[in-house]
Amino acid sequence: MKKFLITIIFSLFLFPISLITGCGNDNTADTGTRIGAISQLNTTPEQAAKVAGGEINFFENFNSMQMALAAKNIDEIQTYGSVAKYMTANNSDFAIKETQTVKLVDDFCCALREEDSALKNSFDMAIDSMKADGTLDSLVEKYITNLETPLPVDIRKIDGAETIRVGVTGDLPPLDLVLADGQPAGFNTAVLAEISKRIEKNIELVQIDSGARAAALTSGQVDVIFWVVVPADDSERPKNFDTPEGVSVTTPYYQDMVVNVNLATLASGMN
Repeated sequence: MKKFLITIIFSLFLFPISLITGCGNDNTADTGTRIGAISQLNTTPEQAAKVAGGEINFFENFNSMQMALAAKNIDEIQTYGSVAKYMTANNSDFAIKETQTVKLVDDFCCALREEDSALKNSFDMAIDSMKADGTLDSLVEKYITNLETPLPVDIRKIDGAETIRVGVTGDLPPLDLVLADGQPAGFNTAVLAEISKRIEKNIELVQIDSGARAAALTSGQVDVIFWVVVPADDSERPKNFDTPEGVSVTTPYYQDMVVNVNLATLASGMN
């Protein structure tokens, strides 16, 4: 566990120190800034704007949010450090904003229906064992720290085992990533492949939009949402801002800080 936390902390510091120097607890930044963010499951754009330092615009998927930034329909994208690193590595039109308005850190968890406590416990045990034996460290290094070229991740089939349907979005690359040919890839899929082996259940991946995560779970379309986020800082955000009612969340499997991305041509003048 200690090694896992050290790896996460190290990966955060791959970004310039200026990324985490902001306005402290002063959330009175220019409210005219139009900020795009992936839809949160248990809050509204108006509620989210209270800590964002600008006007929040929710998007159902990652591609439409990037297109809105490129078209200047929004001024910035609020996302995670690892996602921002992936964005800027793959598109020179984008740049990580050097001065962040707020300092937020989130834990990544899986969400399950409250009544599925046995399945949640099995996920918890698998994640804890992956922390203890260094497996999560290795996956973080491969898929996030080193940002290797994403390839499809094979989740092996276990003959005669129960199948668990897991909702993935592709909206947080390289964490949650679906390739252009529709094949899931990236860190989350690699984590799921490892969980499948440890709980001895088959995993069937179901692609959904981020904004449909709650509906997919509560309707029974999927058994697990992979991912929801829970605040890991001391901000005033509700702890359940991305957790739908009627679900429980697993122990965290990753942690990342929130950063903003804007257009590279505007970055020097806006920071």
